[in-house]
Amino acid sequence: MIHSIFSFRSFIYIVYAVLLTAVLLYVRFPAEQFKQFCERRIKNILPESTCTIDQIGYRFPFSAVYKNIALNRVIDGQETAMVVDQLVISANSRRFWRTFSLNGKIYSGLFAADLDFDRRAHSFALANILVEGLQVGDLAKSIGLSERKISGIVKFSGDYKAPTSAPGDGNGKGIVEVAAGNISLLQPILNLSILEFDKLAMRVTHEKGVVRLNEGEFLGREILADFTGELRLASPFLNSNISLSGHMEPDEGFLRSNPQEQQAVQSLLQRYKMTVLPFKLGGTVQRPLFRFST
Repeated sequence: MIHSIFSFRSFIYIVYAVLLTAVLLYVRFPAEQFKQFCERRIKNILPESTCTIDQIGYRFPFSAVYKNIALNRVIDGQETAMVVDQLVISANSRRFWRTFSLNGKIYSGLFAADLDFDRRAHSFALANILVEGLQVGDLAKSIGLSERKISGIVKFSGDYKAPTSAPGDGNGKGIVEVAAGNISLLQPILNLSILEFDKLAMRVTHEKGVVRLNEGEFLGREILADFTGELRLASPFLNSNISLSGHMEPDEGFLRSNPQEQQAVQSLLQRYKMTVLPFKLGGTVQRPLFRFST
């Protein structure tokens, strides 16, 4: 229902690939040669994709600025592009070769994080990750989810750690919140083809390619819901598998205005002998399937 908005894995790959080569700005390559070097590096990590960087520059005293990093790929015959408008990498003057601060712009939002390379453990850590103001609709289109209308403003906070040899296969945790949004449905729920919501929130953990969703809360205009579940990541992301279960409570005003749906809800409550409607969601990000079930 809502998890097509989560595309953190690709973003980790982009950031990591750029970070691996950022320090070379200070010692070795002219800007154009270095830009091509970065693009080839990302291509090696994500061979099914192509990467372009419009501009790379310096910012005194220890910062590199990347503008318009675009990761392009073809999904089901449709060309898609994930774009980071700006990424600023600043080296820590006291631990110059190990720690960096990151900040930038993506899909009308801002992001920031602290990066630490542990060369002995052959790993890296992203701490204090913060994303604010990101537009869900733009992100959904970038991963190929163009069939449904999706909107909302994302806030994310958390951390992530992974081996340098497999940057997308690490462990992470955080909190996702989406405000003032809506999503069109492939199949109506209680005769609703679009779900509008004031807030959607959940705690997420990532481990070995599985994103677990806990304490999920959906505060909609017509429906309130809680849920838990998991998202098993796949490539492309639209093929990732969703497994959710939860409880739904339709708004009383909505039911009064829709007597047929009110009757259907009462019948379901009697069938399951519950005061709220149990539901499950399965399938893939591209084709999620909803049903009322315990």
